[in-house]
Amino acid sequence: MPVIDAARFQAEARRINPNMGRIKKSSLDPIFKLLGDHPRTTLAPQLHDQIQELIHFLPFETHQKYAAALQVLEQGGLKICGRPVSPTMHFARFDEGTYAYVGKTHDGQDKLVNLSPGSLHHVFDFKWKSSTGNMQSLATVWTREHVRFRTPQRNPPFNDVNPPDMEFYWGETTGATAGFGRDDHSTKPPVLICRYPWVTGACIAEQWYQYSLDGQIWKNIPEAAYLLHKGVRQSKGVWVFYFRKCNWAPHNPVGFNFEAEYPLGAPISHPPKAGQSFMRNNGSEAQIADFGRLVSRR
Repeated sequence: MPVIDAARFQAEARRINPNMGRIKKSSLDPIFKLLGDHPRTTLAPQLHDQIQELIHFLPFETHQKYAAALQVLEQGGLKICGRPVSPTMHFARFDEGTYAYVGKTHDGQDKLVNLSPGSLHHVFDFKWKSSTGNMQSLATVWTREHVRFRTPQRNPPFNDVNPPDMEFYWGETTGATAGFGRDDHSTKPPVLICRYPWVTGACIAEQWYQYSLDGQIWKNIPEAAYLLHKGVRQSKGVWVFYFRKCNWAPHNPVGFNFEAEYPLGAPISHPPKAGQSFMRNNGSEAQIADFGRLVSRR
């Protein structure tokens, strides 16, 4: 386990500010209290995490003013940076892409089929702030998403055209100063992935947005939890495919709900050839109303 010279840390901080603690409490006081003033303080995992969280929430001005003192902590494996806080979700736009696949004709011949509407893209902006109050303190922080499905994606009401993944990580990016990441929830054409005859049901996925200080160890951003619903139901007497994204309580108490549905219509005329890689090209921005109905956006 790493060792920190806590005595040197305190001495360096008081060298920078000889009046520290005389008039008002210092933002470094909670760290002083946890570390003590021993020249060899062992950072057990729990203590490491406690100190790291306190560093995250130091004001950015403190990071700058006491940089030399905080460097002592950095030598013990701690990171002098902020972390993402106050996450929010925003619907950005809807795209409709072109979609092609190799199907089979009635006499067993291959046929290139172009579906319209093609792939559906519900695009969201996930936004955050910095725990230090300054986005520059996130310059070395990584972000990504983690999605885990509660049931197999190929279970009814879907078929084997859907991917087999039960879990995935996506969008690993270093540098979180922009304060947002774009998340494209795309789906193959519903008529291609839904099992026929149509049946009622849904596949639900749990989504966390995560951060990392080194690109290796990842933690969930507090309250950055959402549920993703894809399913089939009857709406006003019509079979529809629906997509919904909402906050996942109690992990995320901030209300968010987006939901849209699209008529399935007639089943596909040419079933897809087995074993192929399905082709998708992102299209351009479109209107949900051109293909279905916006159920909820709040």
